[in-house]
Amino acid sequence: MRKTLKFLAVVMAAVSVLALAACGGNDEEKVSQATQAFGTVMDGFKSGDAAVIGEYVDLGDDPELSAALTASLGNINFEVKSVQADGNKATVDASVTSLDTSQVMQKYIESVAALVSSPDYQSKVGTMTKEEYDALMNAQLINILSSGEIGTVTTDETIEMTKENGQWKLSDSSLPDKLIGNTLNAIKQIKQ
Repeated sequence: MRKTLKFLAVVMAAVSVLALAACGGNDEEKVSQATQAFGTVMDGFKSGDAAVIGEYVDLGDDPELSAALTASLGNINFEVKSVQADGNKATVDASVTSLDTSQVMQKYIESVAALVSSPDYQSKVGTMTKEEYDALMNAQLINILSSGEIGTVTTDETIEMTKENGQWKLSDSSLPDKLIGNTLNAIKQIKQ
């Protein structure tokens, strides 16, 4: 009887260890899936994939401005430091390098200030249509973003992800806003 009890205790312990290992494997799989999904989103931003970007940021209906902003994302780099997964939620800690949006805005404001004080602009402003004005402002931004003169900044980010319908997605727009949305919103406000 004692041998049977000892044998059952050993079997129960082995089953418990295997069950715990199986649960750990699932978490490792979730961590791997969340890490891969985060990389896919970041690669989508970096390549200027409008479909990926459009899931998180409204680029508006100006194709030239959208093209300039998405092209500027090629400078993005990232390094995943850690991923914690629990059920359908994951937290990604990453180091993200992107254009310094404060430099973009500073150069944009300087460029527009120089433009509006020029005699050429002053002679045309009275007869300029909204479309011509928008095109002129967009050209300023496109020149800045394509100049290669904007520095980068690296920040440590904590990104929340949620698994919905079998797919891992960013839970909020804080990271996409930092990558493109804040610049886009500031430019929209300046142009109004």
